[in-house]
Amino acid sequence: MDPITSVTTTRLALTPLSPGDLANVFEIFSDPRTWAHLPSGRHRRQEQSEALIAAGQRSWDESGAGPWAVRVGEAGGPGGLPPGAFIGIGGVTLTGSGLWNLGYRLTPATWGHGFATELAAAALSAAATADPTAPVMARVLSNNPASSAVAERAGLTLRWEGPARDAVAADVCRRIYADRAFTGAQIEWLIARA
Repeated sequence: MDPITSVTTTRLALTPLSPGDLANVFEIFSDPRTWAHLPSGRHRRQEQSEALIAAGQRSWDESGAGPWAVRVGEAGGPGGLPPGAFIGIGGVTLTGSGLWNLGYRLTPATWGHGFATELAAAALSAAATADPTAPVMARVLSNNPASSAVAERAGLTLRWEGPARDAVAADVCRRIYADRAFTGAQIEWLIARA
């Protein structure tokens, strides 16, 4: 089966990330508001965004799915966002342990409008097309209830919760959601990177 590359959802236009998206990716990934739950992930140099785009392109080449550039669809977006406006990135990438990792980062102007849930549904569909044998998981910090809600609305179930290495506070946990159970090796791999 041919991999899914570009997708149009009800309100979004999704295309594989490309070097032409660099300025937009850096704008979102350098915005401290998009990293409120994990400040250490913020991009401070454009080279970080370049590396992210290159990794995304490798994911598409090697596994048939990867992160998309997320743009507003033909109907336009909240607050007068015009059709075609770049609002973030998101999709799935295949990890070294044979798990699809669902991830996204959207501009704050779009938060609370259901775009992350719409994007997550498209990403799960892409994963099922590219490799339906690989579980889909989402790694979320407990201080980010909105992302937990997106994972649950996408049909993922909480499979593990424990200490987070990269948490901003000691009481913040890592939550791992997935569409099915993991193998023992997969859960060990995930816990080692929690």
